[in-house]
Amino acid sequence: MISIKATMYEHLAKLMSFPCSYKECNVKIPFGEVKDHEKSCTHRTIVCPKANCHDSFKIWSIASHFKEKHNDLFHSSNFCIKNVYAYYNVDVLEKNGKTYVSLFDFDDSNFGISICSTDSSNSNYQYEVRLSSDNSKYLVSISNQNIIPFNEREHCFKCVTGSCKTKFHVFKDNRKEVSKRMTTRINRDSIKKMFGPGLITYTILIHDKAEVKEEVKDKNDTKEEVKDSLIRKAKKIFLQMLECPLCKEYMSPPIYQCLSGHTICNTCKDKKESCSTCEAKIENTRNYVLEDLSKKVELPQFDDKKSPKIEGGIKRNSSEEVDGTECPPKVQKK
Repeated sequence: MISIKATMYEHLAKLMSFPCSYKECNVKIPFGEVKDHEKSCTHRTIVCPKANCHDSFKIWSIASHFKEKHNDLFHSSNFCIKNVYAYYNVDVLEKNGKTYVSLFDFDDSNFGISICSTDSSNSNYQYEVRLSSDNSKYLVSISNQNIIPFNEREHCFKCVTGSCKTKFHVFKDNRKEVSKRMTTRINRDSIKKMFGPGLITYTILIHDKAEVKEEVKDKNDTKEEVKDSLIRKAKKIFLQMLECPLCKEYMSPPIYQCLSGHTICNTCKDKKESCSTCEAKIENTRNYVLEDLSKKVELPQFDDKKSPKIEGGIKRNSSEEVDGTECPPKVQKK
């Protein structure tokens, strides 16, 4: 018998929409997308992914099934995996009305963790893994891990244990491939070096991406506040350094110093031959570092009610360059 394709009808089918094979689903799907939709349809029937359980149920009821039949593997908010050196299993987590399937496995080199969402449209969440030990002060956090859609053909723990009988499961005869595809892989030797051979606890937490972004924003805002505070303190210290010990006004070039290093403004130098702090002789030694600083530090602004005391000229603008050979005015401290 010769097989002849009816290409005309195939082209016609591509222009049509078809119903999902699951009766509860009312979605109409283009011809070429039917198989992909049915693989991820929220009304599809699955077999429990846990080893030694063969119950069938709708994917949306997996949380209820685990809560009723495998209560020790059902969690809310977050959950812990202990003794990870000899542990592999499947757990179900329910948070904010969303259901997640956690797969944990290991091979000779790595631990592997995947968090899968039963809702294929759920892309607003990520998970975090925290590793700790009672015997160690260290805490390792692995954040911003992507949650992937749950696919029972790939995420079957019967395949991992070698007990799967379903022919169309991808890794039924290739357990190692399951471990390789875990979204979070952690080197076992590194963990042993850090925590030792004792009991290790993995804590799994689900985070809303918006919450993570807000937390990062808050941290950045805090850093900016600290930075601004340090700048204000530094400016206060610089202004104190620019204050003449005699007249208490801010100094501008030229700024002189005694043999011991104590500074004095140009006006007070003309009135006093010895340092008011240590009585050392004041000659023509200039403090060029402080002079350069005085050009860069913005001095306080004054309103009309508090005009600066001006000696020998007009008030100096802090942004102006001052010729060190002249004797510019001093600005009174506010």
